[in-house]
Amino acid sequence: MALTQEQVTELKAQLLQQVKTLPEDQRKEAEKQIEEMSMEALESMLKQQQQPKGKEKGIYRMIVDKEIPSKLIDENKSSLAVLEIKPISPGHTIIIQKKAAKTAKELSSSSLTLAKKLASRLTKKMNAKSAEIQTEFKFGEIIINVIPIYDKSLNINSPRTDAKDTELEKIYSILRVIKKPKIVKIKKELPKTIPESSLIKWRAPQP
Repeated sequence: MALTQEQVTELKAQLLQQVKTLPEDQRKEAEKQIEEMSMEALESMLKQQQQPKGKEKGIYRMIVDKEIPSKLIDENKSSLAVLEIKPISPGHTIIIQKKAAKTAKELSSSSLTLAKKLASRLTKKMNAKSAEIQTEFKFGEIIINVIPIYDKSLNINSPRTDAKDTELEKIYSILRVIKKPKIVKIKKELPKTIPESSLIKWRAPQP
């Protein structure tokens, strides 16, 4: 199945994110190669990333499997919340289910709960007036968009921008949820009775 121009742009953007940490000379060479990649080359690369049943793995599956880096804001048992790299507004976050949803009916209640949690977080941390929660069918599955509203009404069809990595990193540092390690308390049970062997025996002195 041929990639659309939107898929090509999205995939190249994800690949460019992946090489950001390389040394400067290597990064520039890698970025040049990615920009010059043809649609056929991208399709070939995707075909090499296959699921057990032999189906091609989409971009969102690669994000879930950590084959493509992302700005992970939060997660729960069913979903990931990551920053959109082509946002409609600053802080635009997408909810991706760990088990792909092909229809809106396959979205779990915990995915919607995470979306509402992120909407509240965006209004508080990003000083947004509100946040739109809208589903979208993209790259073969349903995702949830959480779009902060600042000064004008926005929706899933509003224009997008190419966010700079420095901008994404700043927003990421504001929004990400840091999980605190659980402290396991070990209770030491005291013996209910004192063993006779541990008692100090005392005898009255003989006259």
